[in-house]
Amino acid sequence: MPTISRTLVTLALLLPLLSHAGGDAGTCHYVPVAKLDIDFSERTLRPIVGGSVNGMPVRMLVDTGAYETKLLKASAERLGLTPRSTGRYSEGVGGSAINYVANVDDFSLGGIHTGRTRMPVLGARDGGDRDLIVGANYLLQTDMELALAERYLRFFRASGCDDTYLAYWSSDAMEIPFAGRVGRTNQPLVNIELNGVRLKALLDTGATQTVVTRRGAELAGVRVDGPGAVKASRVGGIGDALLDSWSADFKRFRIGDETVNNPRLRIVDDFPQGRTTEFDVVLGVDFLRAHRILFAMSQDRLYMSYLGGELFGAHQRAPAP
Repeated sequence: MPTISRTLVTLALLLPLLSHAGGDAGTCHYVPVAKLDIDFSERTLRPIVGGSVNGMPVRMLVDTGAYETKLLKASAERLGLTPRSTGRYSEGVGGSAINYVANVDDFSLGGIHTGRTRMPVLGARDGGDRDLIVGANYLLQTDMELALAERYLRFFRASGCDDTYLAYWSSDAMEIPFAGRVGRTNQPLVNIELNGVRLKALLDTGATQTVVTRRGAELAGVRVDGPGAVKASRVGGIGDALLDSWSADFKRFRIGDETVNNPRLRIVDDFPQGRTTEFDVVLGVDFLRAHRILFAMSQDRLYMSYLGGELFGAHQRAPAP
């Protein structure tokens, strides 16, 4: 996918410079360069933004858990495109799906247009309420603020802000350093604790529910055949295969300075044999919606504020700062 950098520079001229960010006067320039409204409901827990492909409207899932931006094959065909197989596969929860590619005359996300491009197409099952997955390679090229409660995304461009506190909305927001990235992608990982055991987590706006791998749960001292664990519905993602899952109680979840006592979380069977994972926790929308988050890619850190409300889909709340 082409970058949105040139368009963001143009949009920056239309928006004011943030003045709340700290740092030495005149050294940090933190500019909001685009804002996108999100269609988000408590029923579906899917953040959707509008756009177009070749002038035809499409609904796009905002998915920080997906590395690449891709059309779904059924939607590509509905749009009159002719996907061609690449002979490669995308791996994920539930197996894999064949990759395709299609020529597109124009793709837009909100008011941002790419012009002619070759767009990856995912040969997975019908996407239901979405035609396209907007992945981290598009979303996280610049700093991105995620405000699900207020239903918007905002993008920023940073210059000279290496040591500047960037959470302009609150002086109490947590600063959480990245704990690495997924492979060679730009998907950031953060450290969390389950029952006092440190694990790496991926923030995934494409996942409606927070999950822990069986390996991660066992490291935290929780087994799927242990007391209190209950077999739950099977879960899937890319591909048609489904993984077993369980619901179990944990003593404590912690991220940054925020602690949730006695959370009940979903455990999923480990990924198919032969696949390596760099994280054992996926923080889904059931957690993210209760926070305001800034992916500060320019600083390799996360800023996060708890806004109140339910966590992990239950009556579990983090303590106020």
